[in-house]
Amino acid sequence: MQEETDTMRNILSNKRAFQFVLASLILIPFIIVGTVGLQQLFKEPEKVEYSIEEYHSVKENVYFFGNQRKFVLLNTDSKARPGGGVYLYTTERKVMTNKGGVDLTDRKNRPKSDYWKIRLYDYRTEDLADKEVDLNKVVEDYEAGLFPIDFKILTYRDNPKSTINIEVKDNQGDMKTVVLNIDSGKVEGEYQERSDIYEAGPYYFYTTLDQYAEDKGYVVGRLIESSLPFKEAGKVVDTNINLFEEYPEIEKKITEGDWALIPQEEYVTPEEWFDKVLHWMAPKGEDKLTIYGIDTKGQISDTPLTTYAEYQAWVQKQRSEGNINEMN
Repeated sequence: MQEETDTMRNILSNKRAFQFVLASLILIPFIIVGTVGLQQLFKEPEKVEYSIEEYHSVKENVYFFGNQRKFVLLNTDSKARPGGGVYLYTTERKVMTNKGGVDLTDRKNRPKSDYWKIRLYDYRTEDLADKEVDLNKVVEDYEAGLFPIDFKILTYRDNPKSTINIEVKDNQGDMKTVVLNIDSGKVEGEYQERSDIYEAGPYYFYTTLDQYAEDKGYVVGRLIESSLPFKEAGKVVDTNINLFEEYPEIEKKITEGDWALIPQEEYVTPEEWFDKVLHWMAPKGEDKLTIYGIDTKGQISDTPLTTYAEYQAWVQKQRSEGNINEMN
């Protein structure tokens, strides 16, 4: 009898042990899932940073003067930017710039913007007629799966005269550049180099103008503006130049503010700009500033550069000699 009782106890004990093991096996997955869920619930969210750009007013940050509004005075401290020599523009955009400590501003890592729009202001028109371009939409309409990561506005002599070259990327990271015709508002194909772009410059390389302008507190090239380092050093910009004799209303904007004088490349040839700069930068009452060439060794020429053709010939000569020196 005692033996039967012990046997029964053993059976019940083994049964309870089996039930315990079985219950444990069933509960373990739920415990693991619950533990992971709690960890995720209380885990610090991944840090994400965004860059947000908003449209800004343009009209109070630009001033035109000269025949045909040839010359543009632009407040460079504003969010208005020149685009292609014909337009001013501001942008409206939201884009992720960092995720979990990873920098996303590099082209290879740059993601699709949540939204990205450009508002263009045509400064050939009296009222700065504007139009908006939704970069995400025009790229998507052209080819699904592509998104914009950069752009550049250009102006040409022939049609289409004004374009936005949009650098695009797909989800695999492959990049190319497509071209939007601003007049039609559509992307019309991939970028191909064109020969009818307006000539850049002059920038007065290899001449004495750079040092002359710097000594007076200016930066002169394809624009005229006051030198920020010059002003930060406590120096006073020299206002005794023809530019302010002819246009006194822009003097303080350039010398005390952050305004830059820019020619409209559609209306101002490099030759005309060359002559204008030499006249405007000359002391008040003088017809023209005399500048000289500087060779690749830093020596100043005895012969003045009085015309754009002479300037071009001098620059070409120095570049040719520089290439020869580099090869030797």
